[in-house]
Amino acid sequence: MADPVTLGLMAVSIGSSVAGGINSAEGARAKGQAGQDMYNYKAAVAQVNKQIAEQNADYAFKVGEVQAQQSGMKTRAAVGSSRVQGGASGLDVNKGSKAAVTQSVQDVGGFEQAIIRSNASKKAYNYKVEATNLDAQGNLDLMAGVNAKRAGEIDATSSILGTISSVSTKWLGFKNAGVFGSPAKGLGGSDISHMEGA
Repeated sequence: MADPVTLGLMAVSIGSSVAGGINSAEGARAKGQAGQDMYNYKAAVAQVNKQIAEQNADYAFKVGEVQAQQSGMKTRAAVGSSRVQGGASGLDVNKGSKAAVTQSVQDVGGFEQAIIRSNASKKAYNYKVEATNLDAQGNLDLMAGVNAKRAGEIDATSSILGTISSVSTKWLGFKNAGVFGSPAKGLGGSDISHMEGA
C-alpha cells in the first residue's frame, strides 16, 4: 500500500484529469450552443429582411402602377388639350393631320405607361429574388446552427471519452506500480511482475 503522499498525488492527478475533462466537455457544449444561437439569430435577421424585400416588391409594383396611371392622365389631358385647340381653330379633330397628331400623343403616352409598368415589374422582381435568396440563407443558417450544436455535443462526448481513457490509464499505471498493495495480476490471476521475470 502506498504512503499518504503518493495517494494524495494520485488523487490530485486523477481529480485534475476528471475536472479538466468535465470543463472541456462543458466548454464544447457551450461553444456548440453559442454557435447555434448565432446561426438562429442570423436566420431570424434573414427572415426579417425577406419580409422587407417582399414588402419592397409589393411597394415597387404599386408605385409603378400609380406612376403609369399618372402618365395615362397626362396623356389624356394632352389629347384633350390638342382637340380643344384644334376645335377652337375650326379644324376637324377627327380627320387629317390633327387626328394623326392626336393618335401620336396617345401612342407615345401608351408606350410611356408600358415602360413605367415594365420598370416597376423588374424592380419588384428583383426584390422577390432577394426575398427568395434571404429565405434560402435563413434556412441554411438554421441548418448550420443545428450542425454547430451537434458538433459541440460530439466534442463534449469526445472530451468525456478522452477523460475516461486518461483516468483509466493513470489508474492502471498506479495499480501496476503497486500503489494499491500488490502489483496487477494477469488474466489468469498470476502476478504480472512474476511473469515478466520468467
